[in-house]
Amino acid sequence: MEAFPRRQKVPRPLLLLPVLTLLLCGCLGPAYFPEPPTRTESLHQLGPPDSALARVVDGLTAAHPGQTGVYPVTTAQDALAVRLAAIRAAQRSIDIQYFIFRRDESGRLLTHELIDAADRGVRVRFLLDDFTTGDSVTLLAALDQHPGIEVRLFNPFPKRSTRAIELLADFCQLQRRMHNKAFTVDGRVTFIGGRNLGDKYFGIDNQMVFHDLDIITIGAALPPINRQFDLYWNSGYSFPLQAVVSGSLYRNHRAALYSDLQASSHRLLSSDYGQRLQQSPVVDALSRDDHLWYWGEAEVLVDPPQKVAAPAGGRALYASDQLMQAITGAQRRLIIISPYVLPGPYYFEALLAAAARGVEIHLLTNSLASTDLVLVHGPYRKYREPMLRAGIHLYEMSGSLDFDNNHWHEDSRSLLHAKLFAVDDRLIYAGSFNFDQRSLYLNTELGLLIDVPGLAGKVTKNFTANIRQNAYTLALRDGILLWQGPDGVTHERDPGASALQRVGSKLSSWLPIEHLL
Repeated sequence: MEAFPRRQKVPRPLLLLPVLTLLLCGCLGPAYFPEPPTRTESLHQLGPPDSALARVVDGLTAAHPGQTGVYPVTTAQDALAVRLAAIRAAQRSIDIQYFIFRRDESGRLLTHELIDAADRGVRVRFLLDDFTTGDSVTLLAALDQHPGIEVRLFNPFPKRSTRAIELLADFCQLQRRMHNKAFTVDGRVTFIGGRNLGDKYFGIDNQMVFHDLDIITIGAALPPINRQFDLYWNSGYSFPLQAVVSGSLYRNHRAALYSDLQASSHRLLSSDYGQRLQQSPVVDALSRDDHLWYWGEAEVLVDPPQKVAAPAGGRALYASDQLMQAITGAQRRLIIISPYVLPGPYYFEALLAAAARGVEIHLLTNSLASTDLVLVHGPYRKYREPMLRAGIHLYEMSGSLDFDNNHWHEDSRSLLHAKLFAVDDRLIYAGSFNFDQRSLYLNTELGLLIDVPGLAGKVTKNFTANIRQNAYTLALRDGILLWQGPDGVTHERDPGASALQRVGSKLSSWLPIEHLL
């Protein structure tokens, strides 16, 4: 029996978009947000300089003053391994900022590890967007009951009733979300990227695993990342968990739930996956080998929290515009990896202009068969032929082939979820930004723009290899759209897609919903 009652399961929010379109017809104006309850402001805390983590980080950064060190983590299992190692190394603070946190195997393990960290005196601040909290609220309450841990929800749903009804009732406010993703330990090391916290992102889910990317980051980028967390944590859009959820979640269930978390964590760590997780060589290698890191200038691109209250439409005026100017300003080569491609008229014209002046552009996104959001694929369809006519190289990830993602379940399929841009074999962007309208105008985003030619070259090499093995190459022949697979077979319709996916994509292409996606 569960210690806490389960909250009603949240439906996939974007499945409601046709209804929202008919009822709300866009909602591009400013949203109005309630005042938060009285809260105590707090700021980030640096770990002690004599801690093991500080000695490792300071030793690595000493030879690179003013620079940022980054290392890309592309496999699902290593992504969880480095987070566990960082939590266990924490001495003073852990700041967590995410869009999704699930009550599943990895969620329970992370909760147990965070409670252990707080037990030894580490302060934990956990800021989570409230859009998809679902039944993870029981884990959040378990964390929040610890005196060393505080949980806040960004832009919370006020009524805590059926999410679909609440969303319809206050769509202008509740569609605006915090999409930032950062996991920072002792103010000295952070994980930036597109990966959320859940089994699908760590290779544990038995049906689906998102192919994603984390950038382990140390050095000069840490102070602005720490400051952006403080800004969001203390903003008027962040509410203490206890001021939002039912008080019954806080009534004398701690011991039972903590016991369940301990047992669940033991089961996972005792499994084959868990054994490999704890034997991952990534942490030890990075701790002792400076040559594994990529060093260079880095700029933290972060939207201010008040973006969620700003009018949408026209041209983005936040960090997203700064990123788009870097992307569309490419002079020689541009690589775009994004699960969704909906740039809108202004930025699409800039992309076509880059192609017209001779920029070699390669774009990888999900195919209809591999996407998790068919409604997004419909509006994307209109961009394909213009891009191909402009000379842009377009690829769609296969729904049947698989990336090497360290899956626990070999039959689970991979979906593209990474967000990566490489400009002129020099600049790299990695973060939470999708190449779509929601990231441009509605959600807040966080990422790194890194000037590291060596990493850009590696991205180009790996991109080419993955395209050859795992994606369809699109082409136009006599006005007909074609998909050529890695096996050389050519298809005249979206390969691997079901009849239901085809119908859903076609219907969504007729709806005026692109500005919501």
